[in-house]
Amino acid sequence: MEVGAIEQTVAVTAEAPLVNTTSGSLGGLVDSRNPTRLVSIQSRAVRAALGLWGEWLLTPPFDGGVQMNAMQKSGYLLFAIWVSTGMLHAQDRLVIRGGTLIDVRNGRLTPNADVVVEGDRIVSVSTGGTQPTQGGTVIDARGKYILPGLIDLHVHYRDWSPELYLNHGVTTVVDLGTPHEWVKAQKEGIDRGTIPGPRLFYSTNNLEGPQDENYYQRGFVHVLKDPEEAIVAMRQYIAGKVHAVKVYDGISVEVLRVVVREAEKASIPVIGHFRDVRVAADAGAHGIEHNGAVANAILDRRAREEAMQKVRKGLSLPAESFMDMARLPQIVQLMVRSGLYLNPTMRMSWSGDQALREKGFHYEDFDLLFNDWRLRYVPLNWRLANLKEYQEIGLWHWSDLSEYERELFHRGYTNAQRLIKAFVDAGGKLYAGTDSASMTTPGLALHQELELIVDAGATPLQALQAATIHPAELMRMSDRLGTIEAGKAGDVVVLDRNPLEDIRNTRKIHRVISRGRVLDGQYHADFRNPIPTNDWEGSSHFFPSPRIRWASPEAFIEDARDATLTVHGTGFIPYSFVRLNGQKLKTHFVEEFQLTAEIPPEMLKAGTYAVSVENPDFGWGSNLARGAGDISHLGIQDHISNEFLVLVKPGGDAPIFPHPRETGGY
Repeated sequence: MEVGAIEQTVAVTAEAPLVNTTSGSLGGLVDSRNPTRLVSIQSRAVRAALGLWGEWLLTPPFDGGVQMNAMQKSGYLLFAIWVSTGMLHAQDRLVIRGGTLIDVRNGRLTPNADVVVEGDRIVSVSTGGTQPTQGGTVIDARGKYILPGLIDLHVHYRDWSPELYLNHGVTTVVDLGTPHEWVKAQKEGIDRGTIPGPRLFYSTNNLEGPQDENYYQRGFVHVLKDPEEAIVAMRQYIAGKVHAVKVYDGISVEVLRVVVREAEKASIPVIGHFRDVRVAADAGAHGIEHNGAVANAILDRRAREEAMQKVRKGLSLPAESFMDMARLPQIVQLMVRSGLYLNPTMRMSWSGDQALREKGFHYEDFDLLFNDWRLRYVPLNWRLANLKEYQEIGLWHWSDLSEYERELFHRGYTNAQRLIKAFVDAGGKLYAGTDSASMTTPGLALHQELELIVDAGATPLQALQAATIHPAELMRMSDRLGTIEAGKAGDVVVLDRNPLEDIRNTRKIHRVISRGRVLDGQYHADFRNPIPTNDWEGSSHFFPSPRIRWASPEAFIEDARDATLTVHGTGFIPYSFVRLNGQKLKTHFVEEFQLTAEIPPEMLKAGTYAVSVENPDFGWGSNLARGAGDISHLGIQDHISNEFLVLVKPGGDAPIFPHPRETGGY
């Protein structure tokens, strides 16, 4: 895309990298080292609104020969533009001329369409080139296809992700689990135009019930013990103007009903992970994240138990692999009758399956994240961890699993496809969410998700609806988002090819318009978010930070043979290894809470020794280990555990006792 498509650009003398802020109301370019310094204005309306102030402030050189530093002057400029923001929006005008408009409600194609955007709103849609262009920017869309901006309804927003979303046509995202105050600050900055980014909406913290110590603990969880706590929490969240409610499957049915009731009063949806889709339907919830809740409702438990006897200990098999498909039509009908929306998250859930590797998605991610040098600001540890997800099934590299184990996983993928097909055929409504940047690439993953939805048997139109009108409906935002109509938000994607013929054509982006501003479609190597995240960057769900709780025995006899140390804790994986005073031991994975390690006799000399556990290093690991708790605020997030001390006693006949926790001592 060419910046020259934007009509009015003001030259500057400072040699500083520029970052596109066209998603915001200011609609210009910002010095990435100082995001308050506006150096490009896209409309004559700005000069008209600012009058003499604008002529002086916008005339290069930036200091205008006046003894005033650039920061002071940019501050005056920013203030003046804020004063005139209303006039700026009213007078900006963009005409998208001559393209074929796709009505995502029914797939109807309208050729030679003109879409007029003023400020942040579509003001008219017509045909035949009848719209005047005086005083506005014109995009020649002849031979192109016009879509509403895409919506990703399940993200974990990152400070480095804005350009990735916008350049892929994702103009709206819904965050379902990120530090609350930080994501609110991001939204405020985006809405004011001081931070580039898509329209950003966010949920409550993750509402959950009490769990035992081996629960897969996540950050940003709000535990609700009873309905009374739920009422207080929900009213606080609603007063804080959240846009959705996120729940986890440990929440009790009684608490869930209260949560739904309070959410309905505020007209916001309840979406999340449910232990059983029938529970969600009965409580009146709205959106189902992932396919597990459906699979659990029709689970063939005997088949699962038999399979678990044949696979290695610690391998977690997806419930989708054991769905009783004869019961699928019944559960789908319940979902449709209950008005439940489904987000299948195919791209995230099945990254390690052979089907996704055969499609070459990992090459697509690599090409974007490593071959485009301008994206060097994306953390390297995250880029590496994202690629390794394609190689993993559960905790294992796929090649380390048996053919039987890999086939069981693939059966889950094909069953998930059959679920999607049955659901859309019955009239069910899909919505698209990618879990980015938790486990997938922001922006790109949405296009991959749509492709996988079509692979499952949905039509290209149904896939487009999953990223446009359906998430808008679910979020109660159909009056603003989801279609190209007068009065809707000024978010438009212009494609070179027709996505109704091939859903992969959603990647063939000609122009992205966000909030009525034409984006340049480029990445900027010196991009910096003015409000960096206040949380550590987790590498992945499946390379957790190891933590030792205790080890047994607590003491060994010097020079003992066949000495085995059992380590208990969290965050262990098949590739973890135990160190004794820094020396690597032969380690055996028992489960994610237990390892055993062989200690050779020559290492057992009288003394006190430090035991630690190390995981492969993808840049600090991740806190998301079961039972580890949220320790990110302590800055503890690495691939090496805490230390546990064990004794080696001089030779003798004194017995060695196990750790008291092994005998129930404490």
